[in-house]
Amino acid sequence: MQAIEFNSYVNEGNIKIPANYQDWYGAKIKVILLRQDTLTSQMETSSRSSRPIGLAKDKFQVPPQFFEELPEELLDAFEGKS
Repeated sequence: MQAIEFNSYVNEGNIKIPANYQDWYGAKIKVILLRQDTLTSQMETSSRSSRPIGLAKDKFQVPPQFFEELPEELLDAFEGKS
């Protein structure tokens, strides 16, 4: 048994097999699906160059209001209660 691994999306019940595996087209295969909820963020992260930590140090200050409790109406809206 041979195995390959690649990342793909399910689109209307179809999974696109990369062209470099075209010798698998038409073959009888066994499919095991693993849902990877972080696939998008991993792809975005790998395509960006890494930046040093602390570039905005001393350039931005979180205002004290940020830590205040949110109004009840706003919390209800986030929870779909409004």
